[in-house]
Amino acid sequence: MQRASLALAGAVALTALALLWHMRASAPATTQAEPAVEAATTGASRAYVSSPSAIAPMRTDPHRALRDGSLRGTAVDGGVTTGFAGRVEPDPALRRLFDYYLSLLGETDLEGVRQLLREDLQRRPLDAGQQAAVMELFGRYVAYQQARTALAAPGGGDLAARLAQDRALRARLLGPALAQAFYPTADADDARLLRQLAHADTPDDAVADERALATMASTIQAQTDQLAAPSFTPAQRHAERAATWGNAAADRLDALDRQRAQWQQRLDAFAAEASAVEGDPSLDGAQRRVALQQLLDHHFKGPERLQVQAMWQTGLLHAAR
Repeated sequence: MQRASLALAGAVALTALALLWHMRASAPATTQAEPAVEAATTGASRAYVSSPSAIAPMRTDPHRALRDGSLRGTAVDGGVTTGFAGRVEPDPALRRLFDYYLSLLGETDLEGVRQLLREDLQRRPLDAGQQAAVMELFGRYVAYQQARTALAAPGGGDLAARLAQDRALRARLLGPALAQAFYPTADADDARLLRQLAHADTPDDAVADERALATMASTIQAQTDQLAAPSFTPAQRHAERAATWGNAAADRLDALDRQRAQWQQRLDAFAAEASAVEGDPSLDGAQRRVALQQLLDHHFKGPERLQVQAMWQTGLLHAAR
């Protein structure tokens, strides 16, 4: 089955968060959830995609993207730390530097991001060897981010299993030392979250909220999966949701259904056309790359374009049979 958009998948959990907040504030979800659910289901997610590609690069001026795009007027975040004998020491500051430039993906392509990072490093008191070391770390970090994007499974899977999968990806693609340097508290944070979710009888409000949120998100997703059966009409789905969460929340979940359906239609259309391009014997490799690039640009923009590119390259997206 094709993967749904990460932004749409996160909306289920965010909807649960909005409902939980209103319940704790003693506001009946049946009448007062709409503002929070409205805000909660409009989030978006940025996917990072690495360079190996069957699709031609975007030809977007990276300097223009940096000057006029979403980072306009901001200061570069993060930095490069060197230690004994000038060795580059990876740390969270270096990861923030990578994230700063990677946030331009969708406004320029990955080669443009690399160019901006290289130019940044050249302005720092770093020699050629140190700059090369940073770029090698950047390549490993991007590969990890691509794997996270490709393997993210919206709306399913045990939390402990998902955290373990991410931990395994960090160890395999970054290496234990770099994973620890970039994410020094990740393992402890994951373990604490799992302990908190496992203890329902704790008196701590924050822990209780985390467990209630996880349970509510799971309940909403399970209900959504059940109501996705063809035997349920849109009106029946709305009635079931309204009975559980209130009319306003049901309206937002109905809207989410429509967004998911529209997203799936776009994925199906792209996959069918891309499969035809890849199977066209009249095209050589260069022509095929250009054609796939044009299809991506036609169907998707910004972060979603990068997400679909990763899905196609890793075999998670295919034409409907």
